[in-house]
Amino acid sequence: MVKRDMINGGQRILRRLPMIRKAIISHSEPLMWYDKNRMELELLTLEYVNRSAQCRDENGVVNESDPFMQVILSSIDEIERDVRQRKNWEESNLNVLNEIFELMLI
Repeated sequence: MVKRDMINGGQRILRRLPMIRKAIISHSEPLMWYDKNRMELELLTLEYVNRSAQCRDENGVVNESDPFMQVILSSIDEIERDVRQRKNWEESNLNVLNEIFELMLI
């Protein structure tokens, strides 16, 4: 569907690309902030997956009382809260922390 819209839009879409590029260049701070937080969230998620594999008992239950796991989970929660706060400043309707986590990692 996107390809069809691009083909049907033709030159209109091509004319918008420079404007989009200029907008990103002139307002790069929000994009850089988001990219930094997304990368940190990806690294924390990877650390969580690795650590949870180490903290499983014989029944496959993850011991989340491990101090390192607590630090990872609190850091993930802090990033999600920062993103939610910034989105609220921008008058977005994104309030659920789980949605923020999923959308950032898509």
